[in-house]
Amino acid sequence: MTSKCRLHVFGRSCSLIITGPRNNGDELIAAAEQELRRLEVKFCSYEQHSLVSQINQVAGTGAFIELDAEARGLFDYATRLWEQSNHLYDPTTRLLQNCYSDNGGLTATESQLQSLLSIIGWSKLEITEAGARLESQGMLIDLNSLVCAYAVDCVRKLLLRDDVASAMIELDQDVITIGKAADGANWLIGVRHPQGVRTAIARLKVNNAGFTKRGDFEKRISFNGENFGRGLSPIDGHPIPGLLSVVVVAENCLTASGAASIARLKTEQAAMAWLDTLGVQWMAIDRELSCHGPLAPR
Repeated sequence: MTSKCRLHVFGRSCSLIITGPRNNGDELIAAAEQELRRLEVKFCSYEQHSLVSQINQVAGTGAFIELDAEARGLFDYATRLWEQSNHLYDPTTRLLQNCYSDNGGLTATESQLQSLLSIIGWSKLEITEAGARLESQGMLIDLNSLVCAYAVDCVRKLLLRDDVASAMIELDQDVITIGKAADGANWLIGVRHPQGVRTAIARLKVNNAGFTKRGDFEKRISFNGENFGRGLSPIDGHPIPGLLSVVVVAENCLTASGAASIARLKTEQAAMAWLDTLGVQWMAIDRELSCHGPLAPR
């Protein structure tokens, strides 16, 4: 029996389609939702009592917040992304978003921007056996995007333990699948095309794999006649002149998320060359709204 459910979790729309091996689809839907909500409450920065919020609340006090094995694994992965991106991937840059309006205009003064930059930097997060702490008052970290990818992977593992052979978990820009659809059709994900009088849709096959999109060309920043994505540099606080959107299909969602997150923080040519070395399927939209990559429409 195939069960379907739509819910709101992580502040986003989530769709679950699960075919249980023992006509237990509804039971599996409930277990999947419980796992998603567990991780939301545990890690999301907008949850007042989450582990991340606790770290943010005691920033600069010298107090450590204890980390369990799951939390340490997630923080270790964020550190690897920070290292692989030459420190451009930085979950402490969330503060910088407050300096820009919804349409991408800089609303902070240069002195305000510099003041924030002085308390930004993943290297200012200390992790020891006692736990984690942030160096300076006012600092904060935000792992929400990473947690979403991790969460759908966790649901996939949960379902595989119950011998599920067909499922799709779609959490906004993060998707994971098991096998194919119950009727044997391919799992397909629609991606908007940036050019043309009519909006075209690229239909990407995502069977037994993870899909992630990072960046949104439709919400780009326009500055001095040029397009920029909303990735902000931890060095100067300004938009990074990189790819506007990156889509990656990989063996799991966390891998896809990491690749896409790093790629959109590199310069365009460097990002595409780097994606080619990873052995994943990808599509990127550059600042001229052209599509590139193995998954780009032909």
